[in-house]
Amino acid sequence: MRTQRLTSLAVTFAVLLAAVPAGAADGKAVYEAICINCHGPDGRSDTKKGKALKAPNFLEEKKLVGTPDAVAAFVKQSVREKKKHKQISPKVNDEELAAVAEYVRVLVSAGGK
Repeated sequence: MRTQRLTSLAVTFAVLLAAVPAGAADGKAVYEAICINCHGPDGRSDTKKGKALKAPNFLEEKKLVGTPDAVAAFVKQSVREKKKHKQISPKVNDEELAAVAEYVRVLVSAGGK
């Protein structure tokens, strides 16, 4: 009986691990590590650095309200092409940017909360 439970637990754990892609980026963690200094915890860019760089308030950016693919494309383009992001761009890969885009999309839809 105990062996059956352990086997069942091991199989359940293996299934859960298989459901999460290896290396899947955590959008919130990447945002907090790289973006928060300028864009702030709520996306309003109400930080000293954000104000100095005139970073946009995400809650007022209409392109962050679209579909997940559209938001991901906008975030990727912004990070890869804007001069303000030249130091950040090499630090993040496209998977991480997509995860950040989804986090920001949800943040914006929740009003920055």
